[in-house]
Amino acid sequence: MIRDYSPLDLEACLEVFDSNVPRFFTLNERDEFRSFLHELPGPYLVLVTPGGRVAACGGYAINRDDGSADLCWGMVREDLHGTGLGRRLTRRRIELSVRDPRVREVCLHTSQHTAGFYERLGFSTIGVLENGYAPGLHRCDMRMSVVDGQLLEG
Repeated sequence: MIRDYSPLDLEACLEVFDSNVPRFFTLNERDEFRSFLHELPGPYLVLVTPGGRVAACGGYAINRDDGSADLCWGMVREDLHGTGLGRRLTRRRIELSVRDPRVREVCLHTSQHTAGFYERLGFSTIGVLENGYAPGLHRCDMRMSVVDGQLLEG
């Protein structure tokens, strides 16, 4: 089940984050993520297992000035990578963000470790900043165009 984030999910989301350190996030980003969860810029979702455990989380924010939606802080619990949960949650975030008629592109930045995942969903890499997050952890800027509410993959 995918539902809206609640402040009661804070610790569970931090556990998902922690499971992805150091490969996907640095420990230094934990406080930034916690602050993000306290002051959300837009909707944030959690994917919950039938047993009630938070397995994944991620959000998006609409930038009304430039017609973009930014996917932010998406992650899946490390032991559940490759199960399709990330794809399901990401597609839901995209679907919800493009409902806003002002959105002309969906953007995100991620590391080189997950850029291929987003490319398989139709995103294009538009720039790479080596060591953009930390030594050996490069920042990949990605986007997907939207025309009349329809995604233009690639």
